[in-house]
Amino acid sequence: SAGTRIGGGLHYLKTVGDMKDVPEFDDNAFGFIASIAFSGGLVRFEGDVEFIPDYAGSGELMWAPQGYVLLGSFIYGGVGIGVGHLGGGFGWQDPHYMLRAGVDFMLGSLDLDVFASYRFEKAKDLAFDELDNDSLNSLTFGAIIRFGG
Repeated sequence: SAGTRIGGGLHYLKTVGDMKDVPEFDDNAFGFIASIAFSGGLVRFEGDVEFIPDYAGSGELMWAPQGYVLLGSFIYGGVGIGVGHLGGGFGWQDPHYMLRAGVDFMLGSLDLDVFASYRFEKAKDLAFDELDNDSLNSLTFGAIIRFGG
């Protein structure tokens, strides 16, 4: 299971923080993920870029580079950090953090990674400055198919 793998997948976010109660805010989002993973035994380093075409009903593309350190092989868990870009805002100084757990089905040079994560994020980190410290915390579900050796 060691090596470098690249792939892509789908991601669903459900906002469970304070923002879910704001009437104009769409608390469901679907996105696409581009992924590269470097694994060696029980440790995996993963870099993803997520693209959400219409984040929070804003009509704008949100993209978010993120990185993870994951432990385990078939069943795994770990932590991650990322930043989001929506409109004019880019949260380099205020990153979001993630906890993630999943199951990675290895089939030779192909793997199917199915996971859930919890994302800790504030509205002001994504150019929602007028919302101050309202929570954008999200429960997410995703699946990524990767190829490699």
